[in-house]
Amino acid sequence: MLRHMRFQNRPLNSVNMALLIQANRAMAGGKPGDAAPLFAQLAQHMEANQHPRRAANFHAMAANAFADSNSEQGATEHARAALQLFLQYQMNQRTSMFFTNITRKMNDRGMQGAADQLEKQFGGQVKKLPAAPAADKTTHHGVLPTNCTKCGAPIHGNEANWVDENTVECEYCGVLIRSGQ
Repeated sequence: MLRHMRFQNRPLNSVNMALLIQANRAMAGGKPGDAAPLFAQLAQHMEANQHPRRAANFHAMAANAFADSNSEQGATEHARAALQLFLQYQMNQRTSMFFTNITRKMNDRGMQGAADQLEKQFGGQVKKLPAAPAADKTTHHGVLPTNCTKCGAPIHGNEANWVDENTVECEYCGVLIRSGQ
């Protein structure tokens, strides 16, 4: 089991890292239509290489990029894939947050039909998820950068995979990032 976990936490290979950097640059440059297929490709690579949690996150990034570029079909397809994996691997907090954000974005962008489909298919499951555990008031983490220092992906401290009290793992590329103390 430990061997499997170490395999799951390995950083992305150079080809996937290059794709991720290209996708993040496209997003930063206001070109979500260019980034969306790159995130989709990364999701497929992660699924093919048995990294389902990373695949779920890349599907979510693809869904958001497709929605930002007004591609309802791409947004719906990748939102479904992300939600299925988030639910399957019990990524409860991530499931709830993504579901809320993607359906709001779809509604804001005139994709009410797609948002309604997701609500019908996943709404009941998402609403049954346990509430997020209360934060442990005794744990004090340092300040994290807002983006991964290697791949540029967003880092969310409250959702981050904390390895120890001062280190998080980037959920996209797997690099370890120490917080400022």
